[in-house]
Amino acid sequence: MARLLHCHPGRTIYFFHVFTDLDFWDARRIFKDLAAVKVKRNFSKDPPGDEFPTQVVTDDRARATRADIEKRLKRALASPPRHVIVDGLLKDGFFEFNPLDYFPKHWSREKMFRFALNRLPLENAVLNSPYRTVHITWHDEKIRVERAKRKEKYDPVIRTKEEALKRVMIPGCF
Repeated sequence: MARLLHCHPGRTIYFFHVFTDLDFWDARRIFKDLAAVKVKRNFSKDPPGDEFPTQVVTDDRARATRADIEKRLKRALASPPRHVIVDGLLKDGFFEFNPLDYFPKHWSREKMFRFALNRLPLENAVLNSPYRTVHITWHDEKIRVERAKRKEKYDPVIRTKEEALKRVMIPGCF
């Protein structure tokens, strides 16, 4: 499902170099057990970093490693990159996307909504603070993520070690 764009061999120092439309944090999770693979961010304009935010590179010359990388990337589900969502929220106050551009067409609306909701880092201060939160709703045929003010200040009480670790393990940047 994820799109791949191979880098021209003259423009890279790596043996295998692809750009993908997967989010950086999702790609890191996919390749966490492959030591030879590096996942990097794409800040360039060619290809654009908002469309292809992640680079996957390796110097391993084994054909099996390259095949495994491509197989994992083709099976992965892409969705709007987190930094694009946060950028839209900070600039416009909302972000809209058509889920049929990212998710399989045979998925139900509930499954698309749940997938979009679960991959947002809602514990991050940009999306969820004591005074602001985000609401995810359907707007016509699009999923809309909007910032909203809370009615009163929200101070979570951390009671267990698991709750404390959940707040520590979230990505602090996009």
